[in-house]
Amino acid sequence: MNTTTLDFNTLTLLVTIAASWLTTITVIIRQSNRHEDSIKALDTKFTDRIDALDGKFTDKIDALDTKFTDKIDALDGKFTDRIDALGGGITEVRERLGRVEGYLMGPESF
Repeated sequence: MNTTTLDFNTLTLLVTIAASWLTTITVIIRQSNRHEDSIKALDTKFTDRIDALDGKFTDKIDALDTKFTDKIDALDGKFTDRIDALGGGITEVRERLGRVEGYLMGPESF
């Protein structure tokens, strides 16, 4: 058998091998593209779900912030009222102390 000539069977075998390689590479590329598309679809779904959860958490945090702000404002009002009441009491004590000092420092003091 002469190795320099290609008979029909050898040529058929080479064409079959080349077609097989080409088919395999094409399938790999197509599957890779399908895989990327499925990843993009999953990424979109997860992004949508995360955005929805973020909106819910933001709403709940805003509601809690409003509640805390209202309670802090109420406590601030109570403390302000009590401090104002104590301020009036301190003023009264100062006036009395001033009278006592005036009496003690007056002309008839010892």
